[in-house]
Amino acid sequence: MKKYLKRGINSFYKKNYDEALLYFSLALNDKPSSKEARVCAILSELAIDKEDEATALYEYYLISKDSGVHNPEEMIEDIVDSIELTMESLNALFFESEIEAKIDEENGIAYDDFRAFIESKDSFREAFENIMFSTKVIIHKKDDFIDFLEKLIDNGFKEMSMNYFESAIQLFPNDEKILNLVKKVKN
Repeated sequence: MKKYLKRGINSFYKKNYDEALLYFSLALNDKPSSKEARVCAILSELAIDKEDEATALYEYYLISKDSGVHNPEEMIEDIVDSIELTMESLNALFFESEIEAKIDEENGIAYDDFRAFIESKDSFREAFENIMFSTKVIIHKKDDFIDFLEKLIDNGFKEMSMNYFESAIQLFPNDEKILNLVKKVKN
């Protein structure tokens, strides 16, 4: 196990993170309870996408370990978890702001807002006819897109739905729901 750990550390310092991850995985295979091999594997994986953060955390880990900090591996794992949660939160915020910008730019309405608008009207048909020439419905989820196509078909907008099917089939060529909707329109 120690030889794999040593090779992994050398690979990490050489910035060969894939190789380092392999060696730390081999070390864990030899000794699954090794906290050091585990944290080094986590940092190697992190370094593949976030090199600066991972190397800084590795240095912090070494300093903490040398200064006698109790369980420095757990501390590093907690920090890595918080980094990943923060990145997920930032990605979600970016995605939401991107959608909002597209809605504003294209004089559109989000599909969730469109659904609420449908509920305020007597029917999908009435709601859709009220907005179809002035507002774009912005859909960013596959399930919402399928729901929208189903509603178009069920409410007599079959020709309009056919315009969407070409791109739908290109995006999701083997999706059963979409293929069934195409059959439904043809019948």
